[in-house]
Amino acid sequence: MTDEPRPRKILSLKNPPTRPLGPEPIRKAAPPPPPPPPPPQVFAWKCKPCGAGFNVGDQLADDVVIRCPACNAKIGQVADFRADPTPAKLRARPVKPAA
Repeated sequence: MTDEPRPRKILSLKNPPTRPLGPEPIRKAAPPPPPPPPPPQVFAWKCKPCGAGFNVGDQLADDVVIRCPACNAKIGQVADFRADPTPAKLRARPVKPAA
């Protein structure tokens, strides 16, 4: 006889697994869908020096100075925007509504 033990019998499973055995694969969560785009902003006025659009608030006092949000140019006072017709010294023009 030899000193080596007899080899063990290899067991088999009746229902073999459908996926490989081992640690669970790490699944990344799907990224959230991007937010919907904001609705286009409608501006009532355009700056003459740079062309940026802006609105004049209704709650502002008549003596408040309006400045362009893009180029910081002095456009005029709130009272000038409320005047009918608008004065020629105003450095803004009304935006034509989209048809």
